[in-house]
Amino acid sequence: MPNRSLTRSDSIYKFRNPNGDPFHYNPKNNQELELIGLILWTTEGDRTQLSLSNGNPTIIKKYLEFLRKVCNFHEEKIKAVIHCHDTLPYKDCINYWSRITEIPTNRFTKPYIKKDHGGTRKYPYGIIRIAASNIKLVRIFNERLKEIELSKD
Repeated sequence: MPNRSLTRSDSIYKFRNPNGDPFHYNPKNNQELELIGLILWTTEGDRTQLSLSNGNPTIIKKYLEFLRKVCNFHEEKIKAVIHCHDTLPYKDCINYWSRITEIPTNRFTKPYIKKDHGGTRKYPYGIIRIAASNIKLVRIFNERLKEIELSKD
């Protein structure tokens, strides 16, 4: 096998992941969960990351189940951000979402808090964004979506 030099992108990836890929994609054990996860990511996720935002706890739980069971994504690489209004008690929001997601509060990054202009709130604990990133896994997601004719484009 020829020894090719690493591209800048390869070097950065290797630097950020010194122990190899922080995932092991294995959809064979749960193809239904794989389809659910890919569809959630396609409809609610970020095009360039593994991130997904929603206020529905069942959607968030299912997406995390996909990342954890199908992608075997390293837990410490999964972070969260809460988007809420300034009238919501942030401590209650973070405790609620930490309990729902099983993500410790120390892996929640700085919240996005916006001014409340009144009205009713569909989600009393705000919206959560599951913040995860891995370019190789994004490529796998996109390849799988093309295979099942659900391209994100």
